[in-house]
Amino acid sequence: NATEFTGLFEHGVDSSFRIMLPGAWHLEGKEAQLYLVPWPLKAPDHLLALPPDRWNLAKERLREKFSLTSSVGTVVQRAFASSSVLRKIDDNGRLGLGKELAGLIHLGNKACLVGCLDKFEIWEPARFRAAQELIQQIPDEVLEGLML
Repeated sequence: NATEFTGLFEHGVDSSFRIMLPGAWHLEGKEAQLYLVPWPLKAPDHLLALPPDRWNLAKERLREKFSLTSSVGTVVQRAFASSSVLRKIDDNGRLGLGKELAGLIHLGNKACLVGCLDKFEIWEPARFRAAQELIQQIPDEVLEGLML
């Protein structure tokens, strides 16, 4: 059963750039690792945290979208793969970001962990609050059209 990432949490970032994951988000065994992808690729303001099954889906979609001879595809695949980092979740349920990734998204001593169903996002709290206001720009018809 795949873990579902729901909810919004603000957790501390320790001096080793580790974040405690919510209990419901703990992965076990071979699944206790996440691929961290700075997002969006051109100007990252947060990290995508992809469990192995979601990472594999992203790879498949990239392969399907671009042929080996596609110069654009090569650039996109290179940017996606070279900026992505695999991190293991430690026995205490902490995810180590490392100084470089934490700095890239301007994390201080707090981080917002944002559930996105089959993945989650990691944001600097003030930047997340600003991005959260974007929902107001989505037309009501789009939201109603989800037919949840």
